[in-house]
Amino acid sequence: MSEEKTHNKVVVVDENDKVVGSEMLFDAIEKGMIRRASRVYVFNESGQLLVQRRSENVLKPLLLDQSAAGHVDEGESYLQAAKRELFEELGIKDVVLKEIAISHRTEHFFSAIFKVIVPDNIEIDFDPVELDAVYWYGISDLEQTMAVAPEKFTPEFLEAWNLLRDKLLTQ
Repeated sequence: MSEEKTHNKVVVVDENDKVVGSEMLFDAIEKGMIRRASRVYVFNESGQLLVQRRSENVLKPLLLDQSAAGHVDEGESYLQAAKRELFEELGIKDVVLKEIAISHRTEHFFSAIFKVIVPDNIEIDFDPVELDAVYWYGISDLEQTMAVAPEKFTPEFLEAWNLLRDKLLTQ
């Protein structure tokens, strides 16, 4: 994981997504604390979803994941974290994010899920420290890959997609 990312304080919350403080990232993980995260699903106008392949340098290396995601840092809102991650990871800025879900609970996180639709010809300037590659998936191809090779994906991506698929595709 990059130096910058491992030495930041992340928001920690209780079982009701109420902020209880902040903690250094790896300390929060080690202690099993519930953390806030923002996750962004980037669709193009043709309906394809941008999926990232995480780099070797980050947690869950070389797994396929949602378009952009990350912990909410101390002092940030879910939306601020989503915009920051979208820019840091993919170079996308000045877009309107649509909130799909807030306080979406998984084992270690409460997450906000956002969606954005970008032009088909958008240039993706991904961060090679955090990402190994990016791919545009048609939904049927994505779901077929998930069905035959779920081990290629982060558990958080699979879980969120399975629970929020219809909302992501219709809103």
